[in-house]
Amino acid sequence: MHIVENLRASYGAARRQTRRGSVSTQKPHVIYILSDEHRGQAMSHMAEPNLHTPAMDRLAMEGASFKRAYANCPICTPARGTIFSGRHAHAGPVAGFFDNYKASAPSTSTILRETGYHTAYFGKWHCGVVRNQKPPLVRAHPDEYKGDNMRTPERHRAGFQDWRAMECINQHFASFYYKDRDINPTKIPGYEADGLTDLVIDYLKGYEREMPLFLVLSINPPHFPLEVPARWLRFNPEELRVAPNFTDKPEMRASLAKYYAMIENLDWNVGRLMEAMRQLPRFANTLTVYFSDHGEFMGSHGLHCAKERPHEESVRIPAIFHWPGHIPERGRIPGLFSLVDLLATTLGLIGIDIPPHNQGTDFSPAVRGEPFESPEAVLLEMVGNPHWDLGLLDWRGVVTEGWKYAFYETGDELLFDLGNDPYEMDNLVRDKLHQRNSMKELLLKMLAQTREPYFDVLINHGVPSDESDIDVFLV
Repeated sequence: MHIVENLRASYGAARRQTRRGSVSTQKPHVIYILSDEHRGQAMSHMAEPNLHTPAMDRLAMEGASFKRAYANCPICTPARGTIFSGRHAHAGPVAGFFDNYKASAPSTSTILRETGYHTAYFGKWHCGVVRNQKPPLVRAHPDEYKGDNMRTPERHRAGFQDWRAMECINQHFASFYYKDRDINPTKIPGYEADGLTDLVIDYLKGYEREMPLFLVLSINPPHFPLEVPARWLRFNPEELRVAPNFTDKPEMRASLAKYYAMIENLDWNVGRLMEAMRQLPRFANTLTVYFSDHGEFMGSHGLHCAKERPHEESVRIPAIFHWPGHIPERGRIPGLFSLVDLLATTLGLIGIDIPPHNQGTDFSPAVRGEPFESPEAVLLEMVGNPHWDLGLLDWRGVVTEGWKYAFYETGDELLFDLGNDPYEMDNLVRDKLHQRNSMKELLLKMLAQTREPYFDVLINHGVPSDESDIDVFLV
């Protein structure tokens, strides 16, 4: 039987079980709140001196927030593929910025459906762009429906059932979504993040199924363009406290001020959603996870509205787990967590078997406060980088408790001593050859374990480029 037919048969069995009442209705609801470009350092409970994020701080105080969480591939599409597949981008169903979620690939949604969950997705998907899927209304009014305005085909929705989603519009005040099997889009009034949160709250209030719910709220901000309702613009750019690696220019400060304002609006929406669930008795038993797909430089290292590189501002993300009565109030917890671990950790927390195709680690013991040995390293990578300019290169990297190493497709390398140089201002690749070789071997080992198809050849046998025009991007 074809894999798609197998999945459909499993879904049908799960639905039949639900009607008979034998499926595990005591399983918790699972809510993912996914943002875009929210770097992990930018929350007040992470000692960010400028921001006030009470909702995220409360989630962390009542649950568990990882001190160091990473996006394995810090760009939207492959990061989202990793989130929902539990596989690294180079070996997963979404292997680049212009890829989409493979039609028959298993996902968090398909796995949870097989165990009796109903699934729903709200907001930015960005894993299903098919260029000819522009409905008549969108073709007729291109000025009203901008960005990647295509309708996501059902086959590229990773098994999600209820659908209120869009691809990559990046129009915060002129956004829209596609509902279920509707052909034409529906506009979102006002600011996208506010409108999507309203949609989810209304959906939860009307949710009457006996099945537990797995729902994703995917909010675009603080992804550029840097726009937010005026009432959130409280920051004076000149008074912001900035990091040592920040390029101190007025335009950088102005952008950082708007970025922080967007995070505070995002936090407000997280708080609204959590308060709505507290008022709904049927959602008292809910595992909520807040995280982002990757970070953002926003002035650090001279980069602006950018990610795609191995530096901490780009690869660090929030990762907060909250489940009253099941996750003790742990605050910030140690361990090198990353997005490839999210699927296994979610399943581990709610007691569902982890599939053999998973490549991540189950961190649920760490989240619950039980004895746990964190992996020694996190595999980082850039796969299928969109070549908007010469600085956007593919690379592979690895980060440990104290060091970070990266190898670019050109043969250029980075080595940072994170313990003594947390802002990554001094590339030690020529000064610490023993450490460089040790990290390089660790990277090759991790690539072999994850079925790397080509970068091992570049690292071991590649001919470095004669050109030096990208050096400025590697500091």
